[in-house]
Amino acid sequence: MTTKVLDAGANATLAKSWEKTTKDTYADSIRNARDMGQARLNYSRLNMVTTLSKNETEDWFSFTTTSRGKLRLTAINVSAAQKDNEKSAKETNLDDELEDAVNNYEKAIEQFRGQDLKVEVYQYVNNRQTLVATNEEGKGKQTEAFEKLMRGQFDVSRKGTFYVHVTTKDGKPVKEDTLYALQVQMGDKYKHDYTTQEQSIDHTKMTKADMALAKAQDAIGSATASSRVLSGQSAANLLAAGYTNMATLNQKSTSTAARIFSLLA
Repeated sequence: MTTKVLDAGANATLAKSWEKTTKDTYADSIRNARDMGQARLNYSRLNMVTTLSKNETEDWFSFTTTSRGKLRLTAINVSAAQKDNEKSAKETNLDDELEDAVNNYEKAIEQFRGQDLKVEVYQYVNNRQTLVATNEEGKGKQTEAFEKLMRGQFDVSRKGTFYVHVTTKDGKPVKEDTLYALQVQMGDKYKHDYTTQEQSIDHTKMTKADMALAKAQDAIGSATASSRVLSGQSAANLLAAGYTNMATLNQKSTSTAARIFSLLA
């Protein structure tokens, strides 16, 4: 499936680009999943670029579908792709990696699996957290659903919120920083390109007790946190900024992937 940009009048070949920044948290859970935005048929494309940091086990993100249609979720392990490219002396950028993942979803799935990482998609069904899709093999309908998502053939019959969980297979922290990207789109066209860049935080200085405390405080909605958690997390800056229209900041619009590729340097 090749992605195209909708006719936008005089600037027919360019989509409007929007951007915001979020910050990682020590108490990752479905309750505080960072919002990627709204997926609307042939209208919006959502991008998340983030890092599963050394000593971290999981990230949670969410997006909401506002119309019916075919949904695509592209998940790429950028760090793994970079290593593969270094071996083959291939020069590439994030634009290329995303396009390759759209056209070769099997390779993208294997790059996550090869790094012992899981990608899971959840929804609330009858007020229960329910696994909808996963890249993990042997999960039957959920594994098939994930492949449909990566192909852009997952049917969405009504509006709703999806939660994307990126985690390690064995529940143990990753040994090194792992850069990855998620892209969400309904249909094969878009005219608004939304990017969320997430700032990572240092997980290496946190003890298991600190992590457990942060999760417990999140579960009860406590406003009190240990000084170590607050110091590392920069709690005052946790609220995500609203999307900024990049077209108002740049005379010349560039692709989202080209802008965020600077994160790979």
